[in-house]
Amino acid sequence: MKNYELLYIVSNQYTEEEKEQIKKKINATIEKYGGAIGYEEFLGKKKLAYPIKKILHGYYQAAEFALADETKLAQINNELRLDKEIIRAQIIIKPQMTAAEIKRKKDRAFQDRIHPAGERIIYTKEKKKTEEEVKIKIKNLDEKLDEILKDDNII
Repeated sequence: MKNYELLYIVSNQYTEEEKEQIKKKINATIEKYGGAIGYEEFLGKKKLAYPIKKILHGYYQAAEFALADETKLAQINNELRLDKEIIRAQIIIKPQMTAAEIKRKKDRAFQDRIHPAGERIIYTKEKKKTEEEVKIKIKNLDEKLDEILKDDNII
């Protein structure tokens, strides 16, 4: 049994209640072909990168499901493509993750950030870089730039 992830976009011309009905219909389609929905997440209403059928915004929805018969995947994909309520849909193969692994992955994404000054800051339990440390490094950089600019050999 393989695990898949479906990401689809529903037009924003539908209300929240209608979006929920569309989600139930898509879940029923997956279950009709022998799929079992494992995890669902509403990713929000977002602006599309480019207009699709003169639509600029859409509701993004992700769903993970397991499917025993891989030949049914083409039928699910075809049915999603023909659905008028869905703007775009994409199915990918995804390794199955537990809820704890998903939470750990989201926490790790928060821990690894870029500071506005361009320095990479790694947040760990042992030590967090403070703003003072960042300011000191920027001050040292300014001093080095002043030394270079004072040199007469600059071309």
